[in-house]
Amino acid sequence: MGFVTRFAGKNRRMRKRLHFRQRLVRSLHIIPNLFTLGNAFFGFCSIILAAHGNIVGAAYFILMGALMDGLDGRVARFMKISSDFGTQLDSLCDTVTFCLAPSILLYFWELKKLGVLGVVIAGMFLLSGILRLARFNITHDEQFIISTGVTTTVAACFVASLALTLHEYLFLLHEQFALLALVLALSWLMVSTVPFPTFKELSRTATGISIGIGLAFIITMGLTTVLLYAFIAYFLYSLGRAIAIKIRTPKA
Repeated sequence: MGFVTRFAGKNRRMRKRLHFRQRLVRSLHIIPNLFTLGNAFFGFCSIILAAHGNIVGAAYFILMGALMDGLDGRVARFMKISSDFGTQLDSLCDTVTFCLAPSILLYFWELKKLGVLGVVIAGMFLLSGILRLARFNITHDEQFIISTGVTTTVAACFVASLALTLHEYLFLLHEQFALLALVLALSWLMVSTVPFPTFKELSRTATGISIGIGLAFIITMGLTTVLLYAFIAYFLYSLGRAIAIKIRTPKA
Protein backbone atom coordinates (compact mmCIF):
# COMPACT_ATOMS: atom_id res chain seq x y z
CA MET A 1 0.00 0.00 0.00
CA GLY A 2 2.83 2.38 0.88
CA PHE A 3 4.52 1.62 -2.44
CA VAL A 4 1.32 2.40 -4.37
CA THR A 5 0.90 5.67 -2.46
CA ARG A 6 4.50 6.71 -3.15
CA PHE A 7 4.13 5.79 -6.83
CA ALA A 8 0.90 7.80 -7.14
CA GLY A 9 2.50 10.80 -5.41
CA LYS A 10 5.52 10.63 -7.71
CA ASN A 11 3.23 10.39 -10.73
CA ARG A 12 1.29 13.47 -9.61
CA ARG A 13 4.53 15.43 -9.16
CA MET A 14 5.68 14.45 -12.65
CA ARG A 15 2.35 15.54 -14.14
CA LYS A 16 2.54 18.87 -12.31
CA ARG A 17 6.12 19.39 -13.51
CA LEU A 18 5.13 18.58 -17.08
CA HIS A 19 2.14 20.90 -16.85
CA PHE A 20 4.38 23.70 -15.54
CA ARG A 21 6.83 23.23 -18.41
CA GLN A 22 4.01 23.33 -20.96
CA ARG A 23 2.65 26.56 -19.45
CA LEU A 24 6.15 28.05 -19.43
CA VAL A 25 6.68 27.22 -23.11
CA ARG A 26 3.29 28.70 -24.01
CA SER A 27 4.06 31.87 -22.05
CA LEU A 28 7.43 32.28 -23.82
CA HIS A 29 5.62 32.45 -27.16
CA ILE A 30 4.24 35.86 -26.18
CA ILE A 31 7.68 37.50 -25.94
CA PRO A 32 8.31 37.86 -29.72
CA ASN A 33 4.66 38.87 -30.15
CA LEU A 34 5.16 41.75 -27.71
CA PHE A 35 7.83 43.18 -30.03
CA THR A 36 5.46 42.70 -32.96
CA LEU A 37 2.66 44.52 -31.15
CA GLY A 38 5.14 47.24 -30.23
CA ASN A 39 5.72 47.67 -33.95
CA ALA A 40 1.98 48.27 -34.52
CA PHE A 41 1.75 50.65 -31.57
CA PHE A 42 4.60 52.78 -32.93
CA GLY A 43 2.83 52.82 -36.29
CA PHE A 44 -0.33 54.03 -34.57
CA CYS A 45 1.65 56.79 -32.82
CA SER A 46 3.12 57.80 -36.18
CA ILE A 47 -0.36 58.16 -37.67
CA ILE A 48 -1.54 60.34 -34.77
CA LEU A 49 1.50 62.62 -34.99
CA ALA A 50 1.30 62.94 -38.78
CA ALA A 51 -2.38 63.91 -38.55
CA HIS A 52 -1.36 66.68 -36.12
CA GLY A 53 1.37 67.92 -38.45
CA ASN A 54 4.33 66.54 -36.48
CA ILE A 55 6.15 65.03 -39.46
CA VAL A 56 9.45 64.55 -37.64
CA GLY A 57 7.87 62.63 -34.77
CA ALA A 58 5.80 60.54 -37.19
CA ALA A 59 8.92 59.61 -39.17
CA TYR A 60 10.85 58.60 -36.06
CA PHE A 61 8.01 56.38 -34.90
CA ILE A 62 8.10 54.54 -38.24
CA LEU A 63 11.82 53.94 -37.72
CA MET A 64 11.17 52.70 -34.17
CA GLY A 65 8.50 50.38 -35.57
CA ALA A 66 11.12 49.01 -37.98
CA LEU A 67 13.41 48.37 -35.01
CA MET A 68 10.66 46.39 -33.28
CA ASP A 69 9.98 44.51 -36.52
CA GLY A 70 13.63 43.51 -36.76
CA LEU A 71 13.83 42.43 -33.13
CA ASP A 72 10.73 40.22 -33.09
CA GLY A 73 12.12 37.85 -35.73
CA ARG A 74 15.54 37.70 -34.13
CA VAL A 75 14.08 37.05 -30.68
CA ALA A 76 11.86 34.31 -32.11
CA ARG A 77 14.83 32.64 -33.85
CA PHE A 78 17.00 32.98 -30.74
CA MET A 79 14.31 31.37 -28.59
CA LYS A 80 13.53 28.84 -31.36
CA ILE A 81 9.90 29.94 -31.30
CA SER A 82 7.91 30.18 -34.49
CA SER A 83 4.22 29.84 -35.27
CA ASP A 84 1.69 30.62 -37.96
CA PHE A 85 0.02 32.97 -35.49
CA GLY A 86 3.22 34.98 -35.13
CA THR A 87 3.63 35.18 -38.92
CA GLN A 88 0.09 36.46 -39.45
CA LEU A 89 0.36 38.89 -36.53
CA ASP A 90 3.60 40.28 -37.97
CA SER A 91 1.95 40.86 -41.33
CA LEU A 92 -1.04 42.66 -39.79
CA CYS A 93 1.22 44.91 -37.71
CA ASP A 94 3.40 45.65 -40.74
CA THR A 95 0.26 46.84 -42.56
CA VAL A 96 -0.22 49.51 -39.90
CA THR A 97 3.39 50.68 -39.55
CA PHE A 98 4.82 50.23 -43.03
CA CYS A 99 1.77 50.70 -45.27
CA LEU A 100 -0.77 52.95 -43.54
CA ALA A 101 1.56 55.13 -41.43
CA PRO A 102 3.93 56.19 -44.27
CA SER A 103 0.93 56.83 -46.57
CA ILE A 104 -0.57 59.20 -44.02
CA LEU A 105 2.83 60.79 -43.37
CA LEU A 106 3.26 61.44 -47.10
CA TYR A 107 -0.22 62.90 -47.37
CA PHE A 108 0.00 65.31 -44.44
CA TRP A 109 3.60 66.21 -45.28
CA GLU A 110 3.28 67.30 -48.93
CA LEU A 111 0.75 65.32 -50.99
CA LYS A 112 -2.32 67.00 -49.46
CA LYS A 113 -1.29 70.16 -51.35
CA LEU A 114 -2.09 68.31 -54.59
CA GLY A 115 -5.70 67.71 -53.57
CA VAL A 116 -7.43 64.55 -54.80
CA LEU A 117 -4.31 63.53 -56.73
CA GLY A 118 -2.37 63.50 -53.47
CA VAL A 119 -4.98 61.25 -51.87
CA VAL A 120 -4.79 58.83 -54.80
CA ILE A 121 -0.98 58.64 -54.79
CA ALA A 122 -0.77 58.19 -51.01
CA GLY A 123 -3.42 55.48 -51.38
CA MET A 124 -1.34 53.80 -54.07
CA PHE A 125 1.52 53.42 -51.61
CA LEU A 126 -0.87 51.89 -49.04
CA LEU A 127 -2.45 49.44 -51.50
CA SER A 128 0.89 48.40 -53.00
CA GLY A 129 2.24 47.68 -49.52
CA ILE A 130 -0.79 45.53 -48.69
CA LEU A 131 -0.38 43.57 -51.93
CA ARG A 132 3.33 43.11 -51.16
CA LEU A 133 2.56 41.70 -47.72
CA ALA A 134 -0.14 39.38 -49.09
CA ARG A 135 2.32 37.98 -51.63
CA PHE A 136 5.00 37.60 -48.96
CA ASN A 137 2.63 35.62 -46.73
CA ILE A 138 2.38 32.81 -49.28
CA THR A 139 6.01 32.89 -50.47
CA HIS A 140 7.98 33.88 -47.34
CA ASP A 141 9.93 30.60 -47.31
CA GLU A 142 11.35 31.52 -50.74
CA GLN A 143 12.32 35.09 -49.79
CA PHE A 144 14.95 34.64 -47.08
CA ILE A 145 18.02 35.65 -49.10
CA ILE A 146 16.34 37.46 -52.01
CA SER A 147 13.14 39.47 -51.66
CA THR A 148 10.78 39.68 -54.65
CA GLY A 149 10.14 43.40 -54.78
CA VAL A 150 11.30 45.86 -52.16
CA THR A 151 9.99 45.10 -48.69
CA THR A 152 7.41 47.37 -47.07
CA THR A 153 9.83 47.96 -44.20
CA VAL A 154 12.53 49.36 -46.51
CA ALA A 155 10.01 51.46 -48.48
CA ALA A 156 8.50 52.91 -45.29
CA CYS A 157 11.89 53.65 -43.72
CA PHE A 158 13.02 55.35 -46.92
CA VAL A 159 9.93 57.58 -46.76
CA ALA A 160 10.66 58.32 -43.09
CA SER A 161 14.32 59.18 -43.75
CA LEU A 162 13.31 61.38 -46.69
CA ALA A 163 10.79 63.25 -44.52
CA LEU A 164 13.36 63.70 -41.74
CA THR A 165 15.88 65.14 -44.19
CA LEU A 166 13.51 67.42 -46.13
CA HIS A 167 10.76 68.25 -43.61
CA GLU A 168 11.76 71.93 -43.52
CA TYR A 169 12.25 72.21 -47.27
CA LEU A 170 9.66 74.31 -49.15
CA PHE A 171 8.65 72.27 -52.18
CA LEU A 172 7.82 74.07 -55.40
CA LEU A 173 5.04 72.68 -57.59
CA HIS A 174 7.36 70.76 -59.91
CA GLU A 175 9.19 69.35 -56.88
CA GLN A 176 5.89 68.17 -55.42
CA PHE A 177 5.27 66.28 -58.65
CA ALA A 178 8.80 64.84 -58.41
CA LEU A 179 7.91 63.55 -54.94
CA LEU A 180 4.69 62.17 -56.38
CA ALA A 181 6.69 60.30 -59.06
CA LEU A 182 9.04 58.96 -56.38
CA VAL A 183 6.10 57.59 -54.36
CA LEU A 184 4.72 55.93 -57.50
CA ALA A 185 8.14 54.36 -58.15
CA LEU A 186 8.28 53.03 -54.57
CA SER A 187 4.76 51.64 -54.94
CA TRP A 188 5.73 49.86 -58.15
CA LEU A 189 8.93 48.45 -56.62
CA MET A 190 6.92 46.87 -53.78
CA VAL A 191 4.70 44.89 -56.17
CA SER A 192 7.39 44.28 -58.82
CA THR A 193 9.39 41.11 -59.33
CA VAL A 194 12.72 42.94 -59.05
CA PRO A 195 15.01 40.88 -56.76
CA PHE A 196 16.25 42.79 -53.71
CA PRO A 197 18.95 41.20 -51.52
CA THR A 198 18.01 40.89 -47.84
CA PHE A 199 21.63 40.40 -46.61
CA LYS A 200 20.34 37.83 -44.12
CA GLU A 201 23.06 35.40 -45.26
CA LEU A 202 25.84 37.67 -43.95
CA SER A 203 28.08 36.13 -41.32
CA ARG A 204 28.23 37.55 -37.81
CA THR A 205 31.64 39.05 -38.57
CA ALA A 206 30.40 40.81 -41.69
CA THR A 207 27.29 42.00 -39.85
CA GLY A 208 29.40 43.36 -36.98
CA ILE A 209 31.73 45.19 -39.38
CA SER A 210 28.76 46.68 -41.24
CA ILE A 211 27.19 47.88 -38.00
CA GLY A 212 30.50 49.39 -36.89
CA ILE A 213 30.95 51.27 -40.17
CA GLY A 214 27.34 52.43 -40.02
CA LEU A 215 27.74 53.77 -36.49
CA ALA A 216 30.92 55.61 -37.50
CA PHE A 217 29.07 57.32 -40.36
CA ILE A 218 26.11 58.13 -38.11
CA ILE A 219 28.39 59.80 -35.55
CA THR A 220 30.08 61.94 -38.21
CA MET A 221 27.17 62.66 -40.58
CA GLY A 222 24.00 62.21 -38.53
CA LEU A 223 21.38 59.46 -38.47
CA THR A 224 18.93 60.84 -41.02
CA THR A 225 21.58 61.65 -43.65
CA VAL A 226 23.22 58.23 -43.34
CA LEU A 227 19.86 56.45 -43.55
CA LEU A 228 18.82 58.36 -46.66
CA TYR A 229 22.13 57.71 -48.46
CA ALA A 230 22.10 54.07 -47.37
CA PHE A 231 18.63 53.50 -48.79
CA ILE A 232 19.51 55.27 -52.06
CA ALA A 233 22.64 53.13 -52.36
CA TYR A 234 20.58 50.00 -51.62
CA PHE A 235 18.05 50.84 -54.36
CA LEU A 236 20.76 51.64 -56.91
CA TYR A 237 22.71 48.47 -56.06
CA SER A 238 19.62 46.25 -56.25
CA LEU A 239 18.37 47.75 -59.53
CA GLY A 240 21.84 47.62 -61.06
CA ARG A 241 22.22 44.01 -59.96
CA ALA A 242 18.82 43.11 -61.43
CA ILE A 243 19.73 44.74 -64.77
CA ALA A 244 23.09 42.94 -64.86
CA ILE A 245 21.39 39.59 -64.19
CA LYS A 246 18.85 40.32 -66.91
CA ILE A 247 21.59 41.13 -69.45
CA ARG A 248 23.67 38.03 -68.55
CA THR A 249 20.68 35.66 -68.65
CA PRO A 250 20.45 34.15 -72.14
CA LYS A 251 17.06 34.40 -73.83
CA ALA A 252 15.27 31.11 -74.33
